[in-house]
Amino acid sequence: MEAANPDRYAFHEKVKPLLLKMGSDQAFLQQVIRRNFDDLAYLTQTWSLYNIPYFHVYETDDFVLKIHLFPGAENYVPGIAAHAIHHHNNYILTTNAFFGSGYESVLFKKDVETDENTLRTKMQVSKHFHQKDWNPSMVDAWEPHIVFIPEQLSATMLIWTPEKKRATDTLRNVKMLKLVKMPLRKLIQWFKLEGTFGIAKGKTYQYYTAADGNGFMAIEEEHYFAPTKAENGESARSYCMQILFSFLQKSGLAEKEYIMDLLQRESTPDYYKPWLEKMAAGETIPEAYHRTEINIPQKTYTLDDILRAASND
Repeated sequence: MEAANPDRYAFHEKVKPLLLKMGSDQAFLQQVIRRNFDDLAYLTQTWSLYNIPYFHVYETDDFVLKIHLFPGAENYVPGIAAHAIHHHNNYILTTNAFFGSGYESVLFKKDVETDENTLRTKMQVSKHFHQKDWNPSMVDAWEPHIVFIPEQLSATMLIWTPEKKRATDTLRNVKMLKLVKMPLRKLIQWFKLEGTFGIAKGKTYQYYTAADGNGFMAIEEEHYFAPTKAENGESARSYCMQILFSFLQKSGLAEKEYIMDLLQRESTPDYYKPWLEKMAAGETIPEAYHRTEINIPQKTYTLDDILRAASND
């Protein structure tokens, strides 16, 4: 389909019905789950609080298809930010919210102005929506956006593509280049080849509301993500496993015979086994909740803060 639709925006429109179909096909979803747990690379990856818990569906040089899981709130209040405002560089994202409550989101205009000295930033809201009212939804390349903590554990079937075909797209899946991603990004920026490779120019920022309510602030992406990338030990693994297996149980996608088989395999990491044992015994997996504090100075911000900051710009 992608080869027949070199216009990536036309491709995303055509793929929406397929995302809806895949998200409603229990047999297909169960096959996806089995393929992930049968993959030793998936099983033994380093789980951290930086990565959204996920199941891989399919990947080519032109697109990535995944399932992302979003934990709900322990004490739900609408409009609590799940993370900072950000964009996905040159990638278009189309999302089908197929399980759970879904989340609320805000999109911003692309013409973001950041003062490099003070990090004060001007942004304007372009769209405010809940996934249940716009599904599938699309986030454009370079389009800043924010997700708010959902009321309940939610899952999305999503597809990413670069906004246009580039000769360098085939390099994205080269394993050796993935290992040097950050130094390579800096080298590309030093030679001013960002347009060729489809990455952001200079520093890449995340954004949040200024504490005084006067507009927004920027924070370098590396600094924002450093604490969650560092949380990759036993506690982070347990948290990610709890989300994965809570989803399998609540969605009805768990297959008891397969769970028993996975539990007995020597290749299954030990930290999976307590959760597999609970599922095999029919115990309810307690729900894992989203953090209410994130890596910004005031630790949290809300939809009201965003709307107020935008109106003051």
